[in-house]
Amino acid sequence: MNRSDHRKTSRAAAHRSGRLASTLLVTAALGAALTHAGAQVTPGAGSYGASVSGADLMDVDLMFIGAHPDDDGGVSGTFARYVLDGGLKATVITLTGGEGGGNATGPETGRALGLIRQEEERRSLSMLGIDSPHFLGLQDFYFTLSAEETAQKWGGDRFLCDVVRLVRLRRPEVLVTMWPGPGTHGQHQMAARAATLAFNAAGDEAACPDLAAEGLRPFTPLKLYYYPPSADAATIAVPTDDVSRSARLRYADLKSVAQFNYRSQGWDTTNTLPARAATPETFMLVASRVPTPVKETSLVDGVFSAQTGSPATVRLSAAPASYEIGLAQPSAVTVTFTNAGKTDLTDLTLQVSGPDGWTVQGAPAAQTVRPGATVTATFQVTAPAGAPAESTLLTVGYAARQDGQPVAGQTVTHVRPVPAVAAQFAPTFDIAAYQAFARDTGTEWVTGRLPTRLPLVVGQPTPVRVTVTNRTAQPASGALALTLPAGVTAGPLPTYTLKPGEQQDLTVTLTASPAALPAGKQSALVPLSVNAGSFSDLASAYLLPSLTVQRVSVPPVIDGDLSDLAQAAGSAIGPADLWWRAAPDSPADASAQFKLAYDDTYLYAGVSVKDELVACNIAPDDVKAQLRSDAIGITVDPSGASRDTSTTLMAAAFPCTTAGFGARGFRDADARQGPMETTAPGMQVASRRTDGGYDLEFRIPWAAMPTQPKPGDTLGLNVVLYDGDTANARPGANISQSGLAWASFSWGGKQALPYLWPRVTLGR
Repeated sequence: MNRSDHRKTSRAAAHRSGRLASTLLVTAALGAALTHAGAQVTPGAGSYGASVSGADLMDVDLMFIGAHPDDDGGVSGTFARYVLDGGLKATVITLTGGEGGGNATGPETGRALGLIRQEEERRSLSMLGIDSPHFLGLQDFYFTLSAEETAQKWGGDRFLCDVVRLVRLRRPEVLVTMWPGPGTHGQHQMAARAATLAFNAAGDEAACPDLAAEGLRPFTPLKLYYYPPSADAATIAVPTDDVSRSARLRYADLKSVAQFNYRSQGWDTTNTLPARAATPETFMLVASRVPTPVKETSLVDGVFSAQTGSPATVRLSAAPASYEIGLAQPSAVTVTFTNAGKTDLTDLTLQVSGPDGWTVQGAPAAQTVRPGATVTATFQVTAPAGAPAESTLLTVGYAARQDGQPVAGQTVTHVRPVPAVAAQFAPTFDIAAYQAFARDTGTEWVTGRLPTRLPLVVGQPTPVRVTVTNRTAQPASGALALTLPAGVTAGPLPTYTLKPGEQQDLTVTLTASPAALPAGKQSALVPLSVNAGSFSDLASAYLLPSLTVQRVSVPPVIDGDLSDLAQAAGSAIGPADLWWRAAPDSPADASAQFKLAYDDTYLYAGVSVKDELVACNIAPDDVKAQLRSDAIGITVDPSGASRDTSTTLMAAAFPCTTAGFGARGFRDADARQGPMETTAPGMQVASRRTDGGYDLEFRIPWAAMPTQPKPGDTLGLNVVLYDGDTANARPGANISQSGLAWASFSWGGKQALPYLWPRVTLGR
């Protein structure tokens, strides 16, 4: 067992009775009673008042692992429920101090900002009954969507044992973390991957052997949850619209008030009392070592509040030999059962069942399981020939007798039937890396059918790689088929001839025409699929605009007057090109036209913005984080092949400051952030107020970029418009309202995935 029976019984009783966990008064004397809402409760083995054990002092039931202060926002209402009113204990592990983020309260940045954000989190969590968070001190750098870049800056997996140390020391039964796959902040991905690895490794004596010298013994958490990547991926929803007995507020209101503390992130301007909404908090159960109901009502189902008819001392889990299984081919599923109690479990039987038409063989005979003993059984599961190629739930159950009384429980595992011949788009590097991580950690089912990303430049043929696999013992041949949206066409479709077990790479040429773009948009995200036989694989095609810009012999004057760029190549951005928050009311509210040109020394950009209310709330010495106010960003990938923003230059400028109209330029979210004078010597910006908006002009030196392109080269380049329509906003306040971009995809793509930026060719 992970800890004493006494503590388990005490915790379960506290949870069942709903006893308040918030301590109103704690005396300094050891053994003094704790006061809980007027009831005197004698301290138990898990209370520091009854023990001088440091392990008892540190012991918790739930742990959230995130990357930055405020990442706990998705679990705040749930933890408040369990801690303030459920008798449980919780802690939060934050890998960084958040020093790489913005600051809506003052000029502090770097380590100073990190200290402020840590204090904000302490104050927020304390209102939820959590008074001992931990900060690992890893580097919070510029905004990234790359888990790989994050791992490199964090020294690979060296920090993992720091996470394992805290899991072993604090001994949580339940771990909650973020989504580990592409599409979110790279540091969020790495926090979730660290939590997943710690869930697997914390109970393994061979993992992190140096921790034994600190007196830490292995500890095995029982359940792991992720923030779900989508609404339909959630396995449990915890309501926030009911009232906390201890606080006399709805959990949504508690959460809103607590998060008001995150003022450096501007949350004080959006959080209200009462809360604007009482949305349930949702989670995805990723792994469980205890029986759990098919429909959970609590994150601690099966832990302290055991399944009906199943003792809390039972451990039950299952793992397929492979997530992907062949149709009509037996595949092994191993079930592990442990009696963690102090009495025999007799007549134990184990079962595995699938949907109608599936067959299962290999159920072992009934047996007796002694206290502390573990038994395993391997079942052969076969999907019928017509089973759909999608993640499929297998139900795993046990039945036994304890002290003559029947006990039973169940859990689930997942497999995905795959036809004999399957064609799949070759995944982008980031999706491939996550899929490999998921395979290695036994969480492959969570990835679902994660579509790869296909950047397609409008009007340009793009070769796309497709991998065809023959899983049978017979030769296979055929032709690929594609399902394409309107406006996207394919060249001649290749055929395949495969030996038994062979894999072959084929190339399909796709071309997106302007007709594939919705009205008013410069870019688009459209689905497409490739088929081989009965198998279909999905991809997300990102349709990107392009432009050829001319070399100028007479450089434009950087004065905010865009007339000397009038003949340059350019494009427009309108309300339909939305990537962030609320769409503008009209082109007059937020839109832009821009021009681009270059010479041997500089890239030039002129942006004419329509904006009915130009906000000037940024102090001249506080030029950072363009998302906070009205601003323009020019993101440049000079190589045209960057995987993250460390090899890009991301220039930005505010058109005005609290000192008046006059642009201030800087770099943000790349490897060298700060005012342009120090991070991009030679860069110039200038602005002019216009009727209905402003003009903003950039001169960006090639020499400041990680690589220097030459005529004929194609770059990645995006133009991003930030709009905040708050009159008389306080200096430094985050008033972000709308975000538009030349290539506008949901959060992140327009900013931190260079392979999804438009393509700009330097004309000769």
